[in-house]
Amino acid sequence: MAQSQFSLSWDEHVQNICSGLSLLQQNGEFVDMTLAADGYLVKVHQVIIALSSPFLKDLISSAQCPHPVIILNKISHNTLAAILEYIYTGEVLVAIEDLNELIDAAKDLHIKGLQEMNLSQALTSERQKSPEVFSTQMGGLDPEDDICYFEISNPSDDISKIEQKSCNVLINDVRSINDSTEELYKEPDIEIEDRTEITPDMLPPHLQKLVTSSAEEQASLGTLQYTVSNQGSLQMILNRFIYYLKYTNRDKSRQWRCVDYINNYKCPAYVVTKDDVVVQRISAHNHPFHDKKILKKVKTGAIFSALIGAEKEGTKRKNKIREEHESE
Repeated sequence: MAQSQFSLSWDEHVQNICSGLSLLQQNGEFVDMTLAADGYLVKVHQVIIALSSPFLKDLISSAQCPHPVIILNKISHNTLAAILEYIYTGEVLVAIEDLNELIDAAKDLHIKGLQEMNLSQALTSERQKSPEVFSTQMGGLDPEDDICYFEISNPSDDISKIEQKSCNVLINDVRSINDSTEELYKEPDIEIEDRTEITPDMLPPHLQKLVTSSAEEQASLGTLQYTVSNQGSLQMILNRFIYYLKYTNRDKSRQWRCVDYINNYKCPAYVVTKDDVVVQRISAHNHPFHDKKILKKVKTGAIFSALIGAEKEGTKRKNKIREEHESE
């Protein structure tokens, strides 16, 4: 008589794996390789990168060290961040003007799922649905859905520590999208040095400066953007969370608290910045990302790369509110 068997499943299994890997990356746990692009460094997991691309898998296999470094000379850090978020989560929000650069880079690196994409057909069908932002899967993204977070760090991630580990340098000079994987392996533009320690003269100029001035390291943890509240108060966007300006110190450093500190979440996370650089980040968030709120601000054109832009917008909103009150 056959024994009864039960099938046990967990609906949140995929989401748990996704968020778990992202959390490990945030905390720098079990990361074993570094990608560098446009002067930015990001530590990732070899197994995840290897699964995403047979080309990168072979590069990693060629390295005779526990923590290889791959320098992507012709990829911007924004494109690298988008590719990595796609690799870790299966989807990423991309502005329409950045789509071509993302797809070209993904095809050069042979990223599964992206290199097969027919961009022209996808844009034709998708532009009617969402003219501003697209998923790399070309499907509409519900802002309410949780998106796993992948953090890309600033060059201040201390390249000197990588140097001390005697890691390999794998330099990938990204080529045209028409090159095959076999051709890429044979091209002289890709230099693989299996037993070479990192030295300043081996790196591009912008990375050489990081090594030679490592004593002046900064602690920036991501790319800062600024916005304003409905009342015109300054806000900061960092790694898909929104913070409000709590106060400014005499030394011009600023403390930003998570906007969910003042609601039921009582989120304890806050960030200290100085000269548009993150110098300290305290506590983890206890709530989902602010993707829906950020998307609304993107659509209204209320996102600024410089603080002065947000300050001008805030002044404009406050003046408008004041005028409305005076007219009542």
